[in-house]
Amino acid sequence: MDQRVTQKWLDRWGYTDDSPSLHIEGEKIPPIHAYRSELDELLDPSGEIRAQAVFDVEGMPTVCFLEDNGLLASNPAAFDNIRQKIWNQNLISIILVMEKNTALAAPISRDQKVQKLSWEEADRSGRFSRRDIQSGEVFRRHQAWFNPQAHVDQELLRNLDKIVKDLVSFGLEKNNAQYLMAQVLFVSYLEHRQIVANTYRTKHGIGKLHDLVHKGDCAGIVKLLTQLKSDFNGDFLEPGPRGSSLWETLPEAAINRINDFLSRVDLETGQESFWNYDFRYIPVELISGIYESFLSDEKKEVGAYYTPRHLASLVVDQALAHSKNILSERIYDGACGSGILLTTAYRRLLAYAEALRGHPLSFEERCQLLVEHIFGSDISEPACRVTAFSLYLSLLERLQPADIEELRENSDVKLPDLNTHNLRSGKEKGNFFSDQNTFAASKSFTIFLSNPPWVEPKKNETLPSDLWAKSKGVNIPRRQTANAFMLRALDSVSPSGKICLILPVSSFGAPTSNTFIAKWLSHYRLETLINFGDLRKILFSTAKQPCVVAVFSPRKKILAGRPPGKETFEYWVPKADISFAFGRLTLHASDRHIVQSQALTFDNELLTTLFWGTYRDISIIERLRLQGTFDDLVGNKKVWPSRKGFHAKDSSVRDPVSAEPLRKLEFLNAKELNLDGPILNPCQLARFPKEIETVASLPDSLLEGFKGPKIIFADGISSRRSVRAAFSNKEFSFKSSIGAIFGSKKDEPLLRFAATYLHSQLAQYLLLLTAYQISFERERVTLKDIRKLPFIHPDRHKNPVRAWEIIETVNKYTRKFEPCNQIFNPTYDPKECEALFFEYFGLDSTEQERVLETAENIAPNLQPNSISGINSILQLRPTNEQIQGYARSLKAELESWRDLRGGQGTFSVDISISTRTNCGQLGIVSLGVESSTNSDRPPCINLSTNDLIVEETLSQLLTDNLLPLHVSGNLYLAADIVIRSGNRLYLIKPLVYRMWLSSEAYRDAERIVCFVQPNAGSRNNL
Repeated sequence: MDQRVTQKWLDRWGYTDDSPSLHIEGEKIPPIHAYRSELDELLDPSGEIRAQAVFDVEGMPTVCFLEDNGLLASNPAAFDNIRQKIWNQNLISIILVMEKNTALAAPISRDQKVQKLSWEEADRSGRFSRRDIQSGEVFRRHQAWFNPQAHVDQELLRNLDKIVKDLVSFGLEKNNAQYLMAQVLFVSYLEHRQIVANTYRTKHGIGKLHDLVHKGDCAGIVKLLTQLKSDFNGDFLEPGPRGSSLWETLPEAAINRINDFLSRVDLETGQESFWNYDFRYIPVELISGIYESFLSDEKKEVGAYYTPRHLASLVVDQALAHSKNILSERIYDGACGSGILLTTAYRRLLAYAEALRGHPLSFEERCQLLVEHIFGSDISEPACRVTAFSLYLSLLERLQPADIEELRENSDVKLPDLNTHNLRSGKEKGNFFSDQNTFAASKSFTIFLSNPPWVEPKKNETLPSDLWAKSKGVNIPRRQTANAFMLRALDSVSPSGKICLILPVSSFGAPTSNTFIAKWLSHYRLETLINFGDLRKILFSTAKQPCVVAVFSPRKKILAGRPPGKETFEYWVPKADISFAFGRLTLHASDRHIVQSQALTFDNELLTTLFWGTYRDISIIERLRLQGTFDDLVGNKKVWPSRKGFHAKDSSVRDPVSAEPLRKLEFLNAKELNLDGPILNPCQLARFPKEIETVASLPDSLLEGFKGPKIIFADGISSRRSVRAAFSNKEFSFKSSIGAIFGSKKDEPLLRFAATYLHSQLAQYLLLLTAYQISFERERVTLKDIRKLPFIHPDRHKNPVRAWEIIETVNKYTRKFEPCNQIFNPTYDPKECEALFFEYFGLDSTEQERVLETAENIAPNLQPNSISGINSILQLRPTNEQIQGYARSLKAELESWRDLRGGQGTFSVDISISTRTNCGQLGIVSLGVESSTNSDRPPCINLSTNDLIVEETLSQLLTDNLLPLHVSGNLYLAADIVIRSGNRLYLIKPLVYRMWLSSEAYRDAERIVCFVQPNAGSRNNL
């Protein structure tokens, strides 16, 4: 190939500007690169793909460059043959095929058309340029190219799931069906990787698996499996002889179905696929992860979830991040499942060892590395067998021909017996909480990494984690098994070891975990906490809550009190952004907080607040709470008692009472309740149900509450993502599925005002940043969340007269929603009263902007449930008005810092942005300080759209070497970097609205202050 053609196009598109991320044929791949093996396969000049270059984004191979040899552009079949191999690798997103004067751009999925580009169209800011890829702009133009359902892992998963169900319908037990398909996968891997080739088959008189299945030769299949078990490992993929008998008794229909699977027929539709599974390229972790997802119903019942490959890679990255020598680590997973974490870790060690030594490891060396460094246990025996299966595949991957030959021919050379030495399985030996698990309490491992079961057992259930916790005298919140793992891990690692766990967010964030975490921090030092709350519906679609990745280590000495004040941890809050379409989990530095460990022991609410908020938001919330909260008024023996409605039935009540007193009142049915406004529509009230003759109890206080003014609450949140609460002064009853705050007749104006406030955008903002379940779990609000909300009684307001005037104005507006009108009901608009609430609670203009952007733009776009849902307003180009709002907030916050520290001068903010026609648009914030503090001068904020200014500024900063090395090649990760050039400061920000929120302005202001005055510290001293 003529590398000059490749170089010409790479220069034209700007890829050579980021050399560490550009991998060229013939150049060595860094030994610690997570995908070193896959990159070697792509760039191998004697391989079948023969890429000239691969560009990765944050370590994820993303673009593959092929130089046309005269066959690709003119021969779709030849091009599809290469695409098929890359598709099987499950990494690359886009292929660029280069000729002298034209190029082809193609997705990996075969059902999407390619695009032609001329040399004249190619540009550093054009389509398929480095900026286009790094910014994710290409995703917005070609969303169909990034359909995750078309990826090999999803297709393979669907077909495996379907064939196991079909085999069960043909009479097999589910475990046997899964073992049988595991054998199919393993043999396919051996054959595709040429470990079992024609010479081996000829010597032993055995056939090729697919040929045997196609002919229905079950005896030949048994002979093949028997030979492989003898030559590779005697107990490989047990159930041993029983596994062989499965094939001998398999019905013809089942054999035909397996043939369909191997022939790449879509088992759901019955249609033949154009592309075959090619296990030469399908990564081992992928097979491991896929198999885990349908291992058995047992795994799902104990809360085990499929660990996606990119999450597994991130966990291993975190676990090995600060290792002085990763080849000295002893790695243990106490709930290994199908082994994706251990497989990822082993492949990482293997790649590093080979790169370090400069040659491939021999079979013996690979075995030694595996046996001495990788360990696991699981209560499920099938899970551990699949772990062994995955590790065996990793060991055999890229094995040298001489080693393969020795493995085939030498009867003394076999795969290591992992199930005896490295893996513990079963209800006792594999149980992480059992004394018979010799690994769990060994204190011999340097790294413990795991995705433990997420189980909160029912009252009548007792799990091993419960028994262990009882024996240790510890209280586990909600009896969550994952929380018990957090404590038990201390027994597995050495004093200098590190632990990295994938946990439910409730382990750290739920209010019920506060005391537990405070005590847990006396045993461990938390180093990093990564909260994937915004990715819940994408990472673990069936999980009830998102995950966090926690990295921590044992303390040298158990603390008697709280952690020292200077101790901090990194809290990462990545958002669902376009990078996920490329199969990577992006950790933008702008999504990083530094948090005092001690602060977490006082109140873990800050983890919720800092997910979408900043320390500035914490200040706002605390200031408002100091004026008063609902808790001052609501509760037993307080001004406004609260309780739920009546229980129609209660198993603990022997003598229910008559419901007759309730028949005089109307009834509110929770199932038919519509609470999209602050006033209950009387049309929703009905007659008391005839079928309810008795109720569990009916105290006088509840009956009186039914008759007086009240605010009722229903579960969940409204269509506007506000509290489902409404005021009513009607007399009616309701069941315990509805809660209420009750007041007297004189409280009606204030209750009406309070109900309207709960529907306000201010309340939306406050709840999003304080109510754990709204941000992370089920979308619901509890009365505890309500009681923590700021609320000032007008008599305690700094201006009581004006406070009562505001209350009356709000009351007047809400009265028009009271009449029962089934034909026409006026629509409640929360914005009508918003200015009044801002005035009542004393928010300044910048705080008001922050509230409005949160309610209008962040709240409606939480936790997207698909890749296409990621492309929300938060990922779009900000409007000029939004950019100017950012500038105003930045300037105001800097002035606040200036006044706080006794400074002088005024700030000028000049922002230059790219035009819409450019791909990978950027904005540059230039900040200056002027000596004048004349308050009569107009705000010094200027916004211009000018590509020339943007490019010249970037070029100058790069020429002057003012950009840190880690962002100089990817400016879309530089949003948190402050750059000084001459007497001005610069920020480079992608033109993505999320980076121009006022919350980002607060954080940027703090970064600027800390850059100029390194000892300034945080405003909140957290």
